[in-house]
Amino acid sequence: MPKCQYCLTPFSSGRHVRSHQQQATKCRKSQDRALALALKKSSQRAKRGEKLASQEPKPTPMVIDPVPDNEFDMEGESIDPSDYVVEDEADVEAIPPRIVEIPDVDAPRPRKTWKQAYPASRNAGKGLKKAPTTFEQIRDEQILTGAQIWGPFRDEEEWELAKWLIKNVGHTQADTLLKLPIITNRARPSFANKQQFLDSIDALPLSVNWQCTELTVTGDEPDLAKDPTGQTMRTETNELWYRDPVECVAELLGNPLFRDVMKYAPERHFADVQGKVEVINEMWTGSWWWNLQNLLPEGVTIAPVIISSDKTHLSNFQGDKSAWPVYLTIGNIGKDIRRAASSHATVLLGYLPIPKFDCFTKNTRSLAKYRLFHACMDIIMTPLIDAGNNGKMIVCADGFVRDVRPIFAAYVADYPEQCLVACCMENRCPQCPVDPKARGDHVCVPRRDVNETLFFLRRKQEGENDTAFKEQGLRAVSKPFWRNLPYSNIFTAFTPDLLHQLHKGVFKDHLVKWCTEIVGKDELDSLFRDIPSHPGLRHFTNGISHVSQWTGTEHKEMEKVFLALVASGKVDDRVVKAVRALTDFIHYASLQSHTSHTLLALRKALDDFHTFKSVFIELQARSPAHFNIPKVHSLDHYEDLIRLFGSADGFNTESPERLHIDYAKNAYRATNHKDYIPQMTTWLRRQEAIDYFSAYLLWTQEQDPVSTNSPPSDPQEELEELVITSTAYSLAKQPPPATRKVLAKHIISPEGHGAARFLPALSAFLLSHGCAFVPHDFDVFSLWKQIVFKLPKIPEVGARHSRNVVRAIGVRAESIGAGRRTAAVAAQLDFALVKTGEANPHTDGTALQGLRLAHVRAIFRLPPDYPLKCDEPLAYIEWFTALHKPDSVSGYHHVTKSSRRKGGIDGPYAEIIPVHRIARNAMLVVKPGINLCIFSTHILMRIRSVWSK
Repeated sequence: MPKCQYCLTPFSSGRHVRSHQQQATKCRKSQDRALALALKKSSQRAKRGEKLASQEPKPTPMVIDPVPDNEFDMEGESIDPSDYVVEDEADVEAIPPRIVEIPDVDAPRPRKTWKQAYPASRNAGKGLKKAPTTFEQIRDEQILTGAQIWGPFRDEEEWELAKWLIKNVGHTQADTLLKLPIITNRARPSFANKQQFLDSIDALPLSVNWQCTELTVTGDEPDLAKDPTGQTMRTETNELWYRDPVECVAELLGNPLFRDVMKYAPERHFADVQGKVEVINEMWTGSWWWNLQNLLPEGVTIAPVIISSDKTHLSNFQGDKSAWPVYLTIGNIGKDIRRAASSHATVLLGYLPIPKFDCFTKNTRSLAKYRLFHACMDIIMTPLIDAGNNGKMIVCADGFVRDVRPIFAAYVADYPEQCLVACCMENRCPQCPVDPKARGDHVCVPRRDVNETLFFLRRKQEGENDTAFKEQGLRAVSKPFWRNLPYSNIFTAFTPDLLHQLHKGVFKDHLVKWCTEIVGKDELDSLFRDIPSHPGLRHFTNGISHVSQWTGTEHKEMEKVFLALVASGKVDDRVVKAVRALTDFIHYASLQSHTSHTLLALRKALDDFHTFKSVFIELQARSPAHFNIPKVHSLDHYEDLIRLFGSADGFNTESPERLHIDYAKNAYRATNHKDYIPQMTTWLRRQEAIDYFSAYLLWTQEQDPVSTNSPPSDPQEELEELVITSTAYSLAKQPPPATRKVLAKHIISPEGHGAARFLPALSAFLLSHGCAFVPHDFDVFSLWKQIVFKLPKIPEVGARHSRNVVRAIGVRAESIGAGRRTAAVAAQLDFALVKTGEANPHTDGTALQGLRLAHVRAIFRLPPDYPLKCDEPLAYIEWFTALHKPDSVSGYHHVTKSSRRKGGIDGPYAEIIPVHRIARNAMLVVKPGINLCIFSTHILMRIRSVWSK
């Protein structure tokens, strides 16, 4: 039981001890004398020239009393956990959080995983013998022919000129450029005109050659111009441009640049040594590869073939021109490389024809397009049949020859194209035969059976009208392209489509629409406009109702804050729970690495949505009164597909849409817009030749690094970088010139940083380090605008979210100078989670353990004339109340500002801390009244909590 150190009277808590010391006259005088004595001793030590905390400042540990689980608050007050409003109690000074120990809770810690390799006895992925790779063959051929490393070009400079011309200049402009006197008289390249230049490009090593096949289709419209009797039907001829998929697979497998990101055998990963918590991310960690490997002979290497296709517009002004590219990649390459357009790990497989089909009547035109699509894809995919059954010897990136079986595994497409591939109507599920009226019932239906579907398709071709054919919603395509592909199941090949099914579909087209009906368009716009500024978060200045065209990125930005905005309004709790469930599902489905726990959380989120979805019909936000929506039903397949093929981010349709820029739109712009597909293939062949030769040159440099004459860098110069970096944060070595001389008065002012208790907090900080110096409002400080933190690596969200910024930028007043007017800019003062190490029964054991929310208003360093020398930057923060139990409806923590309005103090609880105690930024959304909702913009904290369960 704590006692007063002056009169030794026992009390029930430390708060009562402090209250007694302020109210009892004798004890208060004794406390004042002790404080005066401490100040006198500090002053004497300063005069004797003793060093006063020249090392890095460290907070002084404080002894605290045990706190009951149901009574926990920053100030030590007894409060009801359900009440988030700070009571107006009397204290003389602002008391900082009770620091027991400050562990580095956000320090990067290695995530342990246990790998189970495929049984070695079956020799899966084993190399049979060594052989030269394609790049080694090119190098050997150059040596034998006496050619330079630059191939048909004279030297590196000429190669760089050729690369720039082919990438940036059209044919006509290239010819004009090469005839300029400065080029012909000074540069003097080996190619004097456009034709010689293109001949040099064509002499480079080529990738897979293009082929063209003509397909003539006979319609059901009579050709009266040729045959007035009407006996002859009209025809239409279409061109199919494509490449051999087996050769494309061989090129990808044999590219030495992919050597370090290539896998040749399946694996199983676990988060525990007992193998109970499975980890699923890359394709080789899914069950599809492992199960298929069991069916194939020993020593076979599987190359999972991933196909994607998507029709795209090329021009809206010149006949509405379109192209239909088909792309190919393989699951042996890591998904981060596969989805990067610059890596060229996804290749263009072909261009499907886009017929007008005027030779068909309107009633039969749709079915004819289905049949032509499958006829074209059948031609393209036919080489996979023999290679999948019998194998093909391929030299792989590591220089080993393997018996490779390229097996069609996955098809990446949007919903209409999935129905086209599956030969089903567009009001049906392409994966299962669920009744169209039961798609919103969240029922488990077995997948379509390939053999059964082919049976009904053949029966339809023979003129039989089976009831099952109509019940399953099939289209009369007699020869679907996937019918003979070995070891393939088209109905498990459709991967999750995050872009169209989740971000654009379920979220934007449905959930936002329903909530707008409930909340109101103007109110929802107002909520979006009132979102506080936050680094990495888009601010919708004009709301969302006036945006005419959305992108996937904008949908994701909306998803970060949508639940908080709906929860902050006056809506039915069931609406909030339904929104929470669906946004949770979207976030979990978007993870880049899954565990058994995250997949269970994914399933629970979907179950919760279906539990509360009826509220949208009850409130007349959803009309008609059902949820038979194809994209809502597609969510039922996500868990199984992730377990089969790995995380959904490896198959997102955003990647093919990005490839359209390079392989369709840019290629079309390089043509004369007439008969453009052959011209596009020629242009692309030359572009690929440049990219392929660039990769070869990069490989040669890695094999034999070219020495340079540049002197080695001075280690001392490397230390003089303009960035201060620690294991947790980095910031500019010097504050920007505009904020190097800021008066404390400006920091305190609402027109500056609004740091109301800056001077008292600074005095307390100096005193805690044995310095009795008294700061004044005319002191000058240097301020940083922001600090960047490196978050720990979390595989579930990837490295792109590891950069975390905390800003402390004051108000910028309107200014007029040099003929320019600069508008006033509001302050950008971010919230952050700060390490305290204090015990909290509501956060202990979670990712928020030992953290508390604070408002960062200034990042500064002490003036050089202060007696206390501190090398580390400091931050002025204002505390919020401790985190209580999350709200049962929204799942958010509710907090309020921590302040005192008695005892001569009227202001927030404030403190000066070293910046290494800041863990990361945090986002707050204002709730009506005085409550606030805290949440993490990238759900990093939530994911870490799921992992730790």
